[in-house]
Amino acid sequence: MKRVFIALLLLSATIGIEAQHNHNRWSLIPRIGINSSKTTDNQYWVLPETTEKEMAKVRDTNRKVGIVAGLDADYMFTKWLGGTLGVTYSNEGFKKYEITQDLNYLNISVLANIYTFKGLALKSGIQYGILLGARNDVEYSEKIRTIVGYDLNDNKRDYRNENWSIPIAISYEYKNIVLDLRYNIGI
Repeated sequence: MKRVFIALLLLSATIGIEAQHNHNRWSLIPRIGINSSKTTDNQYWVLPETTEKEMAKVRDTNRKVGIVAGLDADYMFTKWLGGTLGVTYSNEGFKKYEITQDLNYLNISVLANIYTFKGLALKSGIQYGILLGARNDVEYSEKIRTIVGYDLNDNKRDYRNENWSIPIAISYEYKNIVLDLRYNIGI
């Protein structure tokens, strides 16, 4: 997927730049969509009754689909260069076996937009995410909950409170509807 995306970016960069929008123009763009996420650091998730031998195995996680909703403020500096400041809620996480881990973020992004030809834009910038909450759906026994003394399903303490990434995107606008395909590179 990364190779296809990079090839599309390079191909789009060779197309002549044409006028897209009027410069010195502000736009507010509501955003709603879906995302697909997973951990990339080989984090493993184990059930309480897992043996030490099983815990020693590094396990990868599977993708989880979540929702994204927010608002972007877009400004055109020239006819082919713009900038976007966006604030979005994003439900991310991963799945492993029958366990689903939900990570809820408030993401703030600043992107530069280069319009290559009518309707098509290449975007990149920086994104800062604030972890609002983390919750898993493991069913712990009453005995384990009593021993631990707190809600094991509410596991925000197990994750960093912030998340930095570099979004790379390609978008197409048609009749005031923008289709945006974005890949976030974690840093």
